[in-house]
Amino acid sequence: MPRNLVPLLFAATLSAQTGNLTAYPQDSTQNSGGSMVPFGASSDGRYAEGRTQMLVPAPYLPGPGAVLTALWVKCQSSVAIHYGSLQITVAPTTTAALSTTFGDNLASPVVVLPASNLTVNYTAQWTQIPFTTQYVHDGVSSLVIDVQKAVVVPFPSAVMASTGSPRRSDLPNMLYATGILGSAASVAAAATISDFTLAVRLEWTVAPAVRLKSDPFGAAGHHFAIGGSLDVTVNGAAGALYVDLMGLSLQAVPLPPILGLFRVNGVTVGTGILNGAGASVLTLPIPANPAIAGLPLAMQSAVFEAGTQVIRFTNAADCFIRL
Repeated sequence: MPRNLVPLLFAATLSAQTGNLTAYPQDSTQNSGGSMVPFGASSDGRYAEGRTQMLVPAPYLPGPGAVLTALWVKCQSSVAIHYGSLQITVAPTTTAALSTTFGDNLASPVVVLPASNLTVNYTAQWTQIPFTTQYVHDGVSSLVIDVQKAVVVPFPSAVMASTGSPRRSDLPNMLYATGILGSAASVAAAATISDFTLAVRLEWTVAPAVRLKSDPFGAAGHHFAIGGSLDVTVNGAAGALYVDLMGLSLQAVPLPPILGLFRVNGVTVGTGILNGAGASVLTLPIPANPAIAGLPLAMQSAVFEAGTQVIRFTNAADCFIRL
C-alpha cells in the first residue's frame, strides 16, 4: 500500500495521559498469553526459582542519553509476591537473537536492581519495579534484560502477561531456566526453554518516548483489529511540540542535528503540544475493512523542546492490523 494512502485509513482524536514509557511490544493489559517464570510463581512451588532473558530490539528503544529507571510488568491477578532475591541486569547488545548461554548475552552488564527480601504488590494492571541503579542508553544498541528471581514461601499463583493475541512471532523469544526453590535455577548458566516474550513497560527520563495500545476487539479478540482502535502515546518535556509519523516499515537513518535515529519514513498523522505532564494521546480508529488485515504500521514521533532548543526522535513502535 502506498504511503500516501495511509492517512486515509484513519481519523484522529486527541486526549492526554501521564507517564514517560515505552511498551514492548504494546501497552495493553488485556493479553491472552502469560508466564510464571520471569516474575511470577506457582502455588505448588514449581516455578519458585528462575532466570530469564529478554531481548528488546534497538528500534523499540529511545534515543541517546535516555536513562532507564524502572521496569513495569502486568500480573493477571492481584497478589503480593515475596522474593528472597530479585536481581535485574541489563546490557547493550547488537545481536538479533539470544544465545542459550546466559553469559554470552551480557557484555557490559549493569545490575540495575540487586534486591533481597523484597515484596512486590502486583495488581491486575501494570506494576512498577523501580531500579536502584540507572542505565544510560546509547541510542543505537538493543537491550538484554536478565531477571534472576527466587520466590519464598508461601508461593502464590501469579502469571505475568506475555505478548497478546495473536502473539508477535516476529519478535525475539525470551529464554529461561526454572525450578523449585533450592534448585539454583536463578543462577543457571544456560536456558532450557524458549517462549514468547514477556510484555513489559520500560520507564525512561531525558529522551522522549512513544508507545502503542490496542485492546482486543471483535469475534477473534485480536489486538489492533479492524473496527477497533489504537492509541499512540507520546511522552516528553512538558510544553514540547511533537509530530507523529506513521509508515509501513522501520529504518535507521541519522538526521543530525536531530538526536536519535529517523526510524519511520512516513506521513504526519498528528501534531500538538505535550501537556503539563509531558504527555499526549492520539486515538486512531481502525477501519472495519478486511482488505487491510495484515498491514504493518510503524509509528515514531519527533519532539522539539523549546527550553533546550533540542529536537529528538522517539523510539519506534509497530503493529500489524488484524481481522
